[in-house]
Amino acid sequence: MLLKPYFDTEGPFGLPMKDAQARALEEMLKNVPREDAFALRRTVVARGISELQAEGRSDVSWITEQSPDRVGDVVLASGMDDSHFQLNPIVTLNHDYQQPPVGRSLWRKRVKEGSLVGVKAKTHYPARPDGWLGDWGPDQAFALVRSGLLLGKSIGFIPLALHPPTAEEIAKNASWKGVRYVVERWLLIEYACCYLPMQPNSVVEEIHKSAAISPQLPAPRSLPSESDIGASLAKLAGSKNFLQLVEKSLQRTWQKLIGIV
Repeated sequence: MLLKPYFDTEGPFGLPMKDAQARALEEMLKNVPREDAFALRRTVVARGISELQAEGRSDVSWITEQSPDRVGDVVLASGMDDSHFQLNPIVTLNHDYQQPPVGRSLWRKRVKEGSLVGVKAKTHYPARPDGWLGDWGPDQAFALVRSGLLLGKSIGFIPLALHPPTAEEIAKNASWKGVRYVVERWLLIEYACCYLPMQPNSVVEEIHKSAAISPQLPAPRSLPSESDIGASLAKLAGSKNFLQLVEKSLQRTWQKLIGIV
């Protein structure tokens, strides 16, 4: 099996992982409620600064941030438990486990910068090993990061404790009005490099490479709102070639986000 060096088995939720991870996760899930609110989730974020570090071929990114995501939840940075992820901290491209990982997470840290509170992570994109035949995913991923075309990071996590926002929390955080849940404690299962961010503040913040000049990342443009997306889909729903039109619409949206059009 191509992915055997990285994983041993298929664990809970059908995710490949090491045997120790699968056993630990199965034990932890015994204490997690069976309600939909506690199911495995994926959420993404998008953001920027530049800095050089000696190890090269790495970036520092926000992987989550305490503003409402597009399903109406807030994930508290203080509640992160990355003990499961630390057992095998590989980073995929778009959560694709049919392909080898493109990076390795060196660390995850809770961070507060001005009004932003969240979790940052450092991702290293290893150089091609001797004897490797074919394309080397980390080369492709890091090239896309450097070019500004792969700015997002997406986390997969399991809520361990959550609650509807209180009146006091909403008073302190105006953007939390209308929030569905505040996720107090959560288990980090995975994170991936991704193209389209779901949460607007989760993006590569720093690029670390060996060259003397660090590239300037283009500022990500604002994402279309849910109402805009819904209105567009409603117009297309009656068309015979609905799926083709949706695909073209998504491609057009992405081109706008990265500044091609």
